[in-house]
Amino acid sequence: MLIVRENLSPMHGITPAQRFAGSPDMNGWVEELVAAGKYISGQPFAIRGAYVSQHETLTEGQFLHDKEGLSGFDLIYANDLSDAIRIAQSCPMVRIGMAIREVRPFEEFPGQ
Repeated sequence: MLIVRENLSPMHGITPAQRFAGSPDMNGWVEELVAAGKYISGQPFAIRGAYVSQHETLTEGQFLHDKEGLSGFDLIYANDLSDAIRIAQSCPMVRIGMAIREVRPFEEFPGQ
């Protein structure tokens, strides 16, 4: 999984159209991954959300105004971690310094 981390501060109080207007075209990158058999799915996250813990649910607060946060994900097929890192480095948002891609492989849950 490639998790997108970026500066969320400018995204508060703007429309989705405004949010994505300054983004590089991701469609070509995704199409290349699809053609190579490396792409499964991806989606941007809404900026609004909630933190849920054992004793409370927060829908307002500092976490909604944090500078850096998660803004989306892509599920990819990769041969190994090095392959996943190479794919993450090819992301247009990474190449222009707009976002960081956190690369996280899935792990089998014990007993399954």
